[in-house]
Amino acid sequence: MIKLLDHLPDPYCIKNRESRIIYANEPMAREVFNVKSTKELIGKLDCEIDSALEEFDNPREFVKQDRRVMSTEKANNILENHPYAIDYPIVVNKLPFKDMDDKCVGVLVYTKKLEVYTLNDYVKGHMPGSLLLNKPDDFFTEKECEVMFFRLQGMKSKQVAKRLNLAENTVHNYMQKLYNKSGTTHIDDFRAFCEQRHYHRYLPKRFLQTDHIEFDTPSLR
Repeated sequence: MIKLLDHLPDPYCIKNRESRIIYANEPMAREVFNVKSTKELIGKLDCEIDSALEEFDNPREFVKQDRRVMSTEKANNILENHPYAIDYPIVVNKLPFKDMDDKCVGVLVYTKKLEVYTLNDYVKGHMPGSLLLNKPDDFFTEKECEVMFFRLQGMKSKQVAKRLNLAENTVHNYMQKLYNKSGTTHIDDFRAFCEQRHYHRYLPKRFLQTDHIEFDTPSLR
């Protein structure tokens, strides 16, 4: 398997249960972490790598993602957008990595460039660098998430309505549903609720152009 990964053009790495990188191919070193050699990655946690990618809350969020994959033994797909470290958005696919006894012993990670509409068309203000491409759960509907996406960035209902081609009153109704579901009455409390459940990192599917990306990926071992 390692010989195969060595010759693949896409970035790949394998992490153990402590989230330390135990394998990485050259594209992972050069294109994602922007380091000269895989030797600068092996045996390290994300936070220990001397890379522009490892800033702000990224290392902690990367570890959370790893643990989620290992605990659920389900694949997780994340859109990473870090313009100061990588020139283009990438989809990071994380899968449970299993041994011969079907025991999860780590995480297999591979990335692909993602064709997206210009993120500035959707993102106004500060958004997390790691954006989930899968809803954290089914608590909110996809349409509710679309309204939520813009409101969490501070946009007014009128602006959201224009972006989503909805009546302003419809946006107000959606927000009232969101408040009722979350048991909140103010945008600050609602934002805290969404952060607790990771909805502040979810990028609704209608904002992506995914013709060349396959998201339903089986576990590898």
